[in-house]
Amino acid sequence: MNLGKYEIETYYVVINGQTETRQRVIYTGLNEEDIFIERYYGSIRDGYRGSNTYFKNLTWQNIKTHIIGESIVINDNSNPPKPQIYLNISSIVSIERETDNSLAIIDSQIEPINLEFISIYDCDQSYSLFNYVLQNNDTDIDTISADITAPIIFFNEYFYGEDIKLDGSNLSGPFSTENGNTFLVNFDFNLFEGPNPLQKQDIIDGLIYSITDNRDGDLNLGEQDLTIYKDIISVNNIVSEISEVGTYLCKFYLKDLGKNQNNSTVIITVNQ
Repeated sequence: MNLGKYEIETYYVVINGQTETRQRVIYTGLNEEDIFIERYYGSIRDGYRGSNTYFKNLTWQNIKTHIIGESIVINDNSNPPKPQIYLNISSIVSIERETDNSLAIIDSQIEPINLEFISIYDCDQSYSLFNYVLQNNDTDIDTISADITAPIIFFNEYFYGEDIKLDGSNLSGPFSTENGNTFLVNFDFNLFEGPNPLQKQDIIDGLIYSITDNRDGDLNLGEQDLTIYKDIISVNNIVSEISEVGTYLCKFYLKDLGKNQNNSTVIITVNQ
């Protein structure tokens, strides 16, 4: 397999009257197009991470499988597309979000690579795609469509002994957010077998059995993904716990890596 070749070139620059030595890696792809990756020794200049390799105006469809299980290619936007760089899957250490529309690939073989996308949507899709391929190396990216599916929450059958019901249905649980978006729990506090007061983590533990995503696999829901409102959904009605009689709307704001959001609601009615 030939993913291109690398050569190290040493050169000199004068900054504020001082001569400094720098190196850059010249990567030549199979299309004979050169990409320059600068290695700078010393303090990193403002605005740089030690690399000036950028690929811009990308969409998520610029990312393709080169050799299944081994390498990924990032193509340009020409027709037919030309490869800009090849990456060994095994040498990718991590994928990091830089901004809303850019990612950084941390690779053990070369300096960091910055990918700038034409939209936040393309960046989100690419972030999700890269992470999926890193977890499933034998994936052919050409067979993967855009991820537009939100995570699915699977509920317990009971919330500390009380039924978890699907709004508008007489069916028995357990339910998931594939069945609907609104769920109901009703109990009397003086007969309730669960914690009192109910903190966020108590609510999460009592309601949720598991969470799965079509792209990201098993997920966890943290306290930051749950907002509790008393009576109505309003920033003025946010509370941190359930500790008295009333109606509480427990709203989930759970996103996968592609920013698909599950925004289901569990309405907990507490009677005297």
